[in-house]
Amino acid sequence: MVSIHKMATVLATCLVANADKAPKVTDSPAGVKYVAKFDKKISGSVEFSSAANGTVVVDVNLDNLPTSGGPFLYHVHEHTVPTDGNCTGAGGHLNPYHGNKTATEPDELEAGDLSGRHGEIKGTSIHTSYVDPYISLNQDNKAFVGNLSVVVHYHNTTAITCSNITSEAASPSSSASVSSQENGASAQDISSWALAGAAALGLLM
Repeated sequence: MVSIHKMATVLATCLVANADKAPKVTDSPAGVKYVAKFDKKISGSVEFSSAANGTVVVDVNLDNLPTSGGPFLYHVHEHTVPTDGNCTGAGGHLNPYHGNKTATEPDELEAGDLSGRHGEIKGTSIHTSYVDPYISLNQDNKAFVGNLSVVVHYHNTTAITCSNITSEAASPSSSASVSSQENGASAQDISSWALAGAAALGLLM
């Protein structure tokens, strides 16, 4: 009789053999942005926006995570969160290429395994930004993350909280405003100075 352990080993081997390496994609439309917002148990958001080259920029800003049970994991899951808020209803990880959660190469992991590719959350907060070339904001791509969900887990994979990824209008001027602010003056400040200068010039004339 074949043992349960042997059967499990054979099954695991078959799953790995059938896994496809996820392709790098650059088909995300310009100006597209999706956001998962958290306001229960933890606070913050995970934002997905299209870069100029069609890849996806992920901005992770989460606070008030538990003081124990980490390092914490976070993934894109294959369904939306049901109306009762039960994170189990979000299903498994987004995994269109049959990736392996124990893989060591980023293109062999599940597409939705963001913390697997970019690092677990160590501590009670995380503020980071990165490009993930294996997910897409193109609705025709099977690695499309829009209208799915993000689930944050304890290290033992128990869900802490979850949120749907919803479409949000991207702000084309936001980077310019940030850049101006970082240089010591906002766009509004510069505009005010210009008007004041013009008024002074008029008085002098």
